[in-house]
Amino acid sequence: MTPWSFDVLAPRRLAAALFGTALCLIMAYILDRLRTLSFSMRVICGLLGAFAMSILIALFSLTLNRVIAPLPNIAGITASEAVHWIVIWFGYTLAWTGTHLALVYHWEAEDQLRCSHVLQELAQKSKAAALQYQINPHFLFNTLNSISALVLERRTRQAEAMLLNLSTFIRAAPADEAGGMIRLGEEIKMLRLYLTIEEARFSNRMRVVIEVPDALCPAMVPSLILQPLVENAVRYGVGQSEAMTTIRIVAEQQGRQLRLTVEDDGVLTEAPEGGSGLGLANVRSRLEAHFGNSGSLAAGPRTEGGYRATISLPLSTPL
Repeated sequence: MTPWSFDVLAPRRLAAALFGTALCLIMAYILDRLRTLSFSMRVICGLLGAFAMSILIALFSLTLNRVIAPLPNIAGITASEAVHWIVIWFGYTLAWTGTHLALVYHWEAEDQLRCSHVLQELAQKSKAAALQYQINPHFLFNTLNSISALVLERRTRQAEAMLLNLSTFIRAAPADEAGGMIRLGEEIKMLRLYLTIEEARFSNRMRVVIEVPDALCPAMVPSLILQPLVENAVRYGVGQSEAMTTIRIVAEQQGRQLRLTVEDDGVLTEAPEGGSGLGLANVRSRLEAHFGNSGSLAAGPRTEGGYRATISLPLSTPL
């Protein structure tokens, strides 16, 4: 309640509000320029700025109401009254400054979180790509080595067929970014091409059984994730035995997980990690790069003979 009417006070309060708004904009600009400082230092600057703003607004209001356009029948200003108004305005400016700093801190934290997620995603993609780049020359070396062996054995027809199959395999390789995801159906198609290449060497003692339900073919998997496991089965299962060896590739759904198994019934009960250090270690690293703790590889000898490697990863399909 005041002794003055609304018509008298409204323009003055509007002028004070506009002056306070200008001060807030200036304060926001100053705080933005201080973003290179630590947040605690910006809080201190904000407190000092709020106090300075309260003094300026109080001086503006007192000057407006008592000097520029004096209110009728108003008494002179006292020191205690001036302090009283400064304290009142300090409450308002402090509330505005605190809200501004809290919002800025929230936005900066969100930006840092987004940047962290982007960097983590880029790191995972880079790691997956690097591991994928290991697979390609390793597979190519082994295939060319097999072709060389066929040539030395004067099995030119098989060597020629193997070269043609290798050409088909390379043309059919995924054209997306290395280390990317492809459909399980495409992965199986690639494996069939690879096994066609190996059949030129082991056609009389290698049998392949693929059990992949049509419903799981759209599931997304890392490209060529099964190829090292099948290569191990061929190299250490079929290659180490003179008897007929069966390689089974099975896909199953277990809840929200996709389970992929490659097994053989060869005589060797262990798939060594020798050579260039690829194989099971590469598959484990790629699963970790893509899925973290949600992807895993379990491998070991079968009780009935041979070797089994099983991949478990989240079941996902493209939108």
